[in-house]
Amino acid sequence: MQLRIAVVFFLLAVSGSTVSAQNFPPRSTGHPLLPQWNEVFDFQRVSPETIESGAMYSENNVTQLIAAIQTIDDSKRTFANTMRPLDDLLNYLLKAQSVFELLTNTHTDKTIRDKSGEKLEKFNAMLDDINLNEALYNAVKAYASTAEAKSLTGERAFFLKKSLRDFERNGMALKPAERDSLKSLNKKLNELAVQFSKNISTDVTKLKMTEEEMDGLDEDYKLKRRAADGTYLLDLSNPTYGPFMSKGKNNEARKRLYIAKMNIGKGNDKLLVEILKLRTRKAQLLGYKTYSEYAVGDIMAQNTKNVIDFEAKLAADLRPKGQQDINELLKLKQRETGDGTAVVIYPYEAAYYSNMLLEEKYQVDPELVKEYFETQNVIKGIFTIYQQLYNVSFSEDKAPSIWFKGVQAFSVTDNATKQMIGYFYLDLYPRENKYNHAGCFSLTGSKTFEKGKQLRTAALVCNFPAPTAEKPSLLPHGTVATFLHEFGHLMHVMLSNTELASVSGTYVAVDFVEAPSQIMENWAWQKKVLTMFAKHYQTGEVIPGELIDKMIASKNMNSGLNALQQVFYGTLDFSLNNAEPLQSADQVVSKVAEFQNRITFYPYVEGTNFANSFGHLIGYGSRYYGYMWSSVYAQDMFSVFEKSDPLSPETGKRYREMVLGKGGSDDAILLVKNFLGREPDNKSFLKHLGLN
Repeated sequence: MQLRIAVVFFLLAVSGSTVSAQNFPPRSTGHPLLPQWNEVFDFQRVSPETIESGAMYSENNVTQLIAAIQTIDDSKRTFANTMRPLDDLLNYLLKAQSVFELLTNTHTDKTIRDKSGEKLEKFNAMLDDINLNEALYNAVKAYASTAEAKSLTGERAFFLKKSLRDFERNGMALKPAERDSLKSLNKKLNELAVQFSKNISTDVTKLKMTEEEMDGLDEDYKLKRRAADGTYLLDLSNPTYGPFMSKGKNNEARKRLYIAKMNIGKGNDKLLVEILKLRTRKAQLLGYKTYSEYAVGDIMAQNTKNVIDFEAKLAADLRPKGQQDINELLKLKQRETGDGTAVVIYPYEAAYYSNMLLEEKYQVDPELVKEYFETQNVIKGIFTIYQQLYNVSFSEDKAPSIWFKGVQAFSVTDNATKQMIGYFYLDLYPRENKYNHAGCFSLTGSKTFEKGKQLRTAALVCNFPAPTAEKPSLLPHGTVATFLHEFGHLMHVMLSNTELASVSGTYVAVDFVEAPSQIMENWAWQKKVLTMFAKHYQTGEVIPGELIDKMIASKNMNSGLNALQQVFYGTLDFSLNNAEPLQSADQVVSKVAEFQNRITFYPYVEGTNFANSFGHLIGYGSRYYGYMWSSVYAQDMFSVFEKSDPLSPETGKRYREMVLGKGGSDDAILLVKNFLGREPDNKSFLKHLGLN
């Protein structure tokens, strides 16, 4: 998951030079949240007071830049005095948002989380104010009419076009009174969005299980969760939930845990109803029938019909494979339960019988497999992949300033120039009140100044199984693929090579943003790659080739069922925003049940409300379909690597320059076409799912 937020405040006026590869970037020498040129945060000095003062300083800088743009005489407007300062102020603002987004989701101190959330709402509102600033809009329009503007090409021309489009889509065509109404709507939506996410990240529900209910779980798993009274306390983090659902033999216990997991985010049902109503009012104020129509109007899909047709055709194409998949699971259920008439696999049974299928048909034991994927070794392996493909080097900072003990930090050096280009953090293990999925927080993006390139920074926030005194952190193979995916987002940030921050890195069309991460999942299935780093955590033995062959043979196990789940998520998200807004939480639950029962083979379970915990309903808002949409392009682009060599530096160089380096500085479809050297198609995507 890509969190489209930037991080690190940046002082434009201070002196400095491009960071040398010989040293790590220094932490901020002044204010911990206000690093000077290519310094990094001093997270260990962050406090509620520094959050307050840092927010005030950044707000003042944004205000001054706006004033400077407005005072230019229209007859004297140039790219240098109008468009570049516009990018500067967006750079400031997005970075201000980002630090609060990161701290709200990761810091252990409640006062810091709360203060960060408060400031996040404030800076979200500031961005809305800028989008509706008539003087700024008029300044950009005035510049657009100049001879210089009409002669622009490449990134600068795209930024000008994008800026005008964004102003107009955000309400500049409205009358003043209507713009005031839109500001109020945006403010309320931002407040509700922050609360929705907070309700998920701060949910600390734990279930008590008896010894009988823990049947099937290994002793290491049980030991970590054993309470003083001999029972077991299970939280809802993925390292707890995943193994229990796949290995736990007690069906009722799995059902109980599933229901709890599907009810994370208490109170979000009411918030979602209000959000849907406000989104509809916003869309209609802007001249659209529905929020979905508004949401997709400026990205790859272009209109609602294309999205609806895409999801419907995909669901139909996947149905036969899904039926094959469910039939295999049903045979196992019928055998184990002795009920030869069983025709349903419930969601809380899916992982259990899938794990059984994996072990019996493909002879792959996930517990054995993960012994070859110790987390720190996986990190080294992933680094090897990216370093070879993209001609960069990673070095660990052994004394970083971090927000939690155990967070690691690394520099990125471009081998061709010998210059440091980026710095990133890995926050890998679960804890209470932490963001509970896997995501890349896009930190500082690419931006060119006279003194050089702004240092790119990013943070991966994940929830991998934590190490214990007895064992290191061991990753299931699927989690290795997830790691590669999220690192793909991070490298999109690191390797962006744009002049302007507003079009750098992951600031691309939302229905394309997942492609540069999805493509990287393919490396988790390359035998040549796995033998480079998959080693047994105790013996150091390289993963046996026979085991890899079995894993690859199992790659498309349940591919139909899993892809249909994604279609369900995308359809739910799109449909909730593409109709008259629902009026009650019960209606949301009914929609969840309707789409789950119609699209997937796993029926809705009474007493659950998946929408409460589905944070993408907020972050993507009608655009979650982009996960599958992006995958079509990701697999097509991977076909180029397949034809040469998945570790080919030459192909990696082309991809780095033609896709990653371009960020969002051109239409996504053109980036894909240029890299492919042809029109895109879905052949590789269908092959990826085992459909042809």
